[in-house]
Amino acid sequence: MNKRWHVIETKAKAERLARDEIAKLGLDAYLPEYQIERFNRRKRVTIINTLCHFPRYLFVEMDVARDTGCVLACRGVADILPGIPLSPQPVPAKDVLELRAAQAAHLFDDTDKARRLRGETVKNTLAATRKRLSGKRVRVSDGPFASLPGEVEAVHSLERLTVLISIFGRPTSVELEMGQIEEL
Repeated sequence: MNKRWHVIETKAKAERLARDEIAKLGLDAYLPEYQIERFNRRKRVTIINTLCHFPRYLFVEMDVARDTGCVLACRGVADILPGIPLSPQPVPAKDVLELRAAQAAHLFDDTDKARRLRGETVKNTLAATRKRLSGKRVRVSDGPFASLPGEVEAVHSLERLTVLISIFGRPTSVELEMGQIEEL
C-alpha cells in the first residue's frame, strides 16, 4: 500500500461535503480551516466564522492506484490535481503535517482565544504598547546613554522606540530597543 498525500479540487462551497464523503471511504482527508472573530454592532454579539484556508481544495492521503476512482465518485469532488489528462501528483507529507500542526496551535485563527493561546495579550500588542509608553518618562538602562532620563517620542515596533534625551541641554532623538529602557 503506497499512501501519499494528494490535493483534491472540490466543487464550489463543497469542501466540507467532499471531506465527509472521503472520510466515509476510510481515507484520511484534511481541510485546512481557520477562524475569524467579528463583532456585530447591531446585535452586540461576537460571531466566530470558520473559513477554508484554501477554498475549493483539500488534502487526501490515498493510494492512487486503488483509491482514485472512489475519490472522484464522491459528492463534492471535482478533480485530483493537477487534473485530467495528467496523473495525480503527490504533495510532500511534511507540508501537510506542518499545516496540521499550525492549525492545531491556532496560528491561523484570528480570535481572542487564539491570541491568548499564542501569548498575544493586550499588553504585547503594538497599539497597547504605543498607548502605554507614548509621552511617558523613562530611563535608559543600557548602552551609551545609560542612566539618562528621557521621554518616549514614538514606538515603532514591539522592539524599537524613539526616546528624546537631553544631551548638552538640547533634546535629541535616540532610537533604542525596548530592553534598553525602564519605565519611571
